[in-house]
Amino acid sequence: MRSQAQIRRGVFAIWLSAAILSLVCHRLGLLRDIENGTWDMRQRLVAEPAAHDPKIKIIMIDQSSIDHFARREKIFWPWPRSLYNPVLLFLEKAGARGVAFDMLFTESSTHVGDDEEFARVVSSSIPVVSAMALLRGHIDSDPEIVKLFDQVQGARKDALEPYLQPGMARAYKGATYPIEQLISKSPALGNVTAEADSDKIFRRTSVGGYLHDVPVLNLPFALYELTHPGALNPESLRQLSDDHGSLLIRFFGQAATYDTYSIAAVINSWVKIEEGREPDISLDDFKDAYVFIGTNAPGLLDLRPVPLAGNYPGVELNATVFDNVVHGGFLRQVPEWLSLFASVVFLALVAMASMRITRYQTLLIAGAVLAWSSVALACASYGLWLPLVVPLLGAIYSLLLIFLLQYRIEGREHRFIRGAFQHYVTPEVINQIVRDPSSLSLGGDRRELTILFSDIQGFTSISERMAPVQLVAFLNRFLSEMTDILLASEGTIDKYEGDAIIAFWNAPLGVPDHERRAVQAALRCQMRLEQLQDSFLRDFGVSVRMRIGIHTGTVTVGNFGSSTRFNYTVIGDAANLASRLEGVNKVFGTRVLVSGDTRKRAGEEFPWRQVGKVRVVGRSEPVQLFQPLHPQLDEAIISRLGEYERARALFEEGKLAEADAIFAVFPDDTVCRAYRDRIKFFGTSGEAFSSIWNLTEK
Repeated sequence: MRSQAQIRRGVFAIWLSAAILSLVCHRLGLLRDIENGTWDMRQRLVAEPAAHDPKIKIIMIDQSSIDHFARREKIFWPWPRSLYNPVLLFLEKAGARGVAFDMLFTESSTHVGDDEEFARVVSSSIPVVSAMALLRGHIDSDPEIVKLFDQVQGARKDALEPYLQPGMARAYKGATYPIEQLISKSPALGNVTAEADSDKIFRRTSVGGYLHDVPVLNLPFALYELTHPGALNPESLRQLSDDHGSLLIRFFGQAATYDTYSIAAVINSWVKIEEGREPDISLDDFKDAYVFIGTNAPGLLDLRPVPLAGNYPGVELNATVFDNVVHGGFLRQVPEWLSLFASVVFLALVAMASMRITRYQTLLIAGAVLAWSSVALACASYGLWLPLVVPLLGAIYSLLLIFLLQYRIEGREHRFIRGAFQHYVTPEVINQIVRDPSSLSLGGDRRELTILFSDIQGFTSISERMAPVQLVAFLNRFLSEMTDILLASEGTIDKYEGDAIIAFWNAPLGVPDHERRAVQAALRCQMRLEQLQDSFLRDFGVSVRMRIGIHTGTVTVGNFGSSTRFNYTVIGDAANLASRLEGVNKVFGTRVLVSGDTRKRAGEEFPWRQVGKVRVVGRSEPVQLFQPLHPQLDEAIISRLGEYERARALFEEGKLAEADAIFAVFPDDTVCRAYRDRIKFFGTSGEAFSSIWNLTEK
């Protein structure tokens, strides 16, 4: 229908606008912060603390350590450099593979010889990375320090520069340098500057950057390069990084996921080792370990928000990055072109599914949204960031507009359909038509139906005795009572022709046992009519008798008429035969007659008697007729079915006298009287006997 074409065009326009909006949001990052938030949620759901590298350890300068040395040793913060020497010596004796200081030593110690001794231990113990901080803005620094840095770090340029190719490195204008002793003695220097996303959450890192054209690796990368010379794969890093050189960090859990030790406990353990006592911390704990030394004391302000925690120690952030470096664990964002393509396809599926809203299609839409969310979560578990927010908001945008479009276009049509058909078909049929208005288009299909024709006996004389207003009231009550029964049996009202009702079963909705339902409805109509006799006599002064004919056959069913006015009806020989059977009731004085085609599958729910073979007007082939019997209305007939069947069999064998003798026993049975009249006709007319009743009237 035209409305469906309008909806299809509208849905296409909505999908196209949703796809364009998604592209704009992707390119401009309009929903980046919300997307970041959903990514954090996915990270929390898929994080596996057990997957972290147990060889990575953290030695923490915590508040208890600061309090311990202040209270017992009268050593106050900032500590003298000599206090860190036992830590390095302990790690060297334990067999640790390397250590990185995630803290800046920018001021010279007030203790004489302290810096020199610390630098000596740094250079002579295990591999140590000292920290510096690269800055975006320029600051004034001691020219001698800058010159020393350029000289020392520049000597490492050939080894470091392969990791900082264009697109992988950031340029910095200034730096906070460590003391000159550490610059000259440290095996490596590492940058501890970290940059958060626009929502102030730390999710990414980079390999490093340039300062005065001198390459500097970030602290975790510097430690890895120091302990695994040449093992970093620049090409692999480039593949994992985005267009800005950022690497997406895989987090394994909340703070303290990595084994964390108080620095006071490590220092005291070294003291006990020197004294020949058992240390508090086993040296085996740090065998082949990579160690990060940093702070988490509240006053030292090295706590950062990350996807899995609001206060994550900066040193643990670097330890996590190092874990990603060692195991190639960095996450990846799905390429923009691929995520855009997937979003557009997803929006197209949602649009197509919502083109016709039913409870099943609504579930399909909900399933599509759930599926996209599930795919995004599954991707996260495999280390892929698939955009979630833009496609889902695009789907919601599409659904809202499509629903509004449907309400505007289909709403009027649906209300018209319900208003026009509610009196003629069951609510289920109306719902089917509403779900598929195209079924109202002109045309039809071939289908097997059970068709019922009913008529009021002597209606012409009844109508002549009533005033028009009274006749209308009578018909309305009669038709309403009968229609309710027919509709309750899942029948469809074809039409009313004065007092006549035409109905059928198995269209437009399929009814598996349509033969049984039709016969059952006919008997119920007759029973209800019997119950209404007193009220009809009282209110209208008439006694009403109804004749019903039922036949099952293949007909054409559909909408027939003009493009502006049509009717859902049946056309075909089977419909004509059902109409003829209604008239055959006049011959036998019966209420309901059913063809043999209907009887075959109508079941044994009710008693039956075979009436005989009849050749109706317009058909050359005779029709076997049956009369369904109602236990209450036809009790007397049911009680003598055996005798009746014996008499009918004698009639068919041509033993007319014997049959007539039995039929005569039942003078009140209209079918028996019809047979006696038939026998009498053969006896007086001289016409040759035939068991087939040839009718000359409709």
